[in-house]
Amino acid sequence: MHEDRGFLWPIIAGLVVTILFCTVMLVRGTGEKRYQVSVIVSDSSQDRWVPLKAGLTQAAKDNNIDLSYVYTDYIDDVFTQTTLINQEIAEGADGIITDFCLSMGTAEIVRNIISRVPVEFIITNVDADADISGNYATVMTDNVEVGRAIGNELVIDVGDRLKGMKIGIIAGNQQQYAMQDRLKGFLEAVQAKAPDIVWTVEESRFLEQELKRSMERETPDVVIGLDNTSLEAAVNYVAEAGAENLSLYGAGCSEKLAYYIDNGTIASMILPNEFSIGYQSLTDLSAKLRNRMLELEDREQGFNVVHRDNLFRDENQRILFPIVQ
Repeated sequence: MHEDRGFLWPIIAGLVVTILFCTVMLVRGTGEKRYQVSVIVSDSSQDRWVPLKAGLTQAAKDNNIDLSYVYTDYIDDVFTQTTLINQEIAEGADGIITDFCLSMGTAEIVRNIISRVPVEFIITNVDADADISGNYATVMTDNVEVGRAIGNELVIDVGDRLKGMKIGIIAGNQQQYAMQDRLKGFLEAVQAKAPDIVWTVEESRFLEQELKRSMERETPDVVIGLDNTSLEAAVNYVAEAGAENLSLYGAGCSEKLAYYIDNGTIASMILPNEFSIGYQSLTDLSAKLRNRMLELEDREQGFNVVHRDNLFRDENQRILFPIVQ
């Protein structure tokens, strides 16, 4: 009888070890699920997205996320953008990060997307219904303050000479609340000095041509570019037309614009911290995917004021030329 019991002990011990091993593997496997997040932005291969992509890549490494950065051409149709988002969800995306090309009248589109996956909107906010599940949020700069900062830089440099000075504005995509807010902030900052706004051009597929026509109609003393695309259009015009006396101010984050700050073409540029926008949006989305009870929250990221004298400071270099650890 004792011999039979002695024979059973190794079998029981083996079963216990097997059960414990399976339990540990089940728990570990659940904890290490690798979620897939797709990022959809307009004209995704442009250098202006380098800081954002670096922040996203760093967050993907830190949070064990399978990051899909979707190749796109220029997007000016929200339905095209929605089709791309739906394709990514159909192919297994657990979450979406995107900058909508349109902010107004998007509530139904947003409702349809967030009923399936959580979404982080970046760069601009959009129209959306209240969501008790906390399935969407926005990560961006305070765009009114970005616009004010551009205007303040101009006021500091020009002072009372700004009265009656001719200004042309390349106003970005005015279908986005972010660009509307930047324009509002800029105009608020300079209105007391009473400059003469001679024209305003909005972003489109034909921006370069529209800018050239505006410059031929009325040549300003200063051109303002409210975002990276706008400011790059301005420096392209200066380079092609040889308009070295034209003063440029604006906002952006590309290496190309850094070059034009360094050579003095751009007097001052507001540099949004898009590395932080990318990192924060994906980090928050990762936390949401791992805990569905968590509510995504809007996050505000900062910006720097960059000019020739401080271009190579560490805080600016880290954004303009980011390194993923």
